[in-house]
Amino acid sequence: MNKSALLVISFLVLSCKNENSSKISNPKKVQRTIEKKEIIHKLDKKTKRVRDYMSDNKDYSWIAKHNAPNSYYPRLVFQKEFAIYQFHGQCYYWFFTNHYYKGADKIELLWTYKKDCLYQPKSLQNSNGIKKYPKNGDAFCEYSLVNDSVIKVKYNFPEWVNKVNKIEKDSIFPMYLYLEKQDRI
Repeated sequence: MNKSALLVISFLVLSCKNENSSKISNPKKVQRTIEKKEIIHKLDKKTKRVRDYMSDNKDYSWIAKHNAPNSYYPRLVFQKEFAIYQFHGQCYYWFFTNHYYKGADKIELLWTYKKDCLYQPKSLQNSNGIKKYPKNGDAFCEYSLVNDSVIKVKYNFPEWVNKVNKIEKDSIFPMYLYLEKQDRI
């Protein structure tokens, strides 16, 4: 009986041979590949991208840093297809945007807008004596994420932006925007 049981067990072990074992030439290499994929997956979950702050359902407000403790304008909120730019409490502009996520993760703001504004900054509608200024449809600036709470702004019309900021005596077009704490909203 022992010989027949041993024979049956041997037969079962040999017949259950892994057919894929011939395909895996180096199991250590396969393990390293699996580990790398797991690490990349974990990093992707932790690394914020600018698109993580674009939402039609939840507002992530970005503000400029000012010396005055109660000042928080301008305020910028990115939605899926446009950005809401609040210059002051009674002045909102909705700018169309393009989101580029291949290669560099950035948002491009187009100088095409709809506005709801009392006491609008007049300097936004003029060249202000500068030859190169934004016109309808121009790519005005790019926003890129520095870290999970800071956005860097690259303006395509820097001389005009500086002139507007000087005229308005404020940085309505700041170089950096900071994620506003939720308890302020």
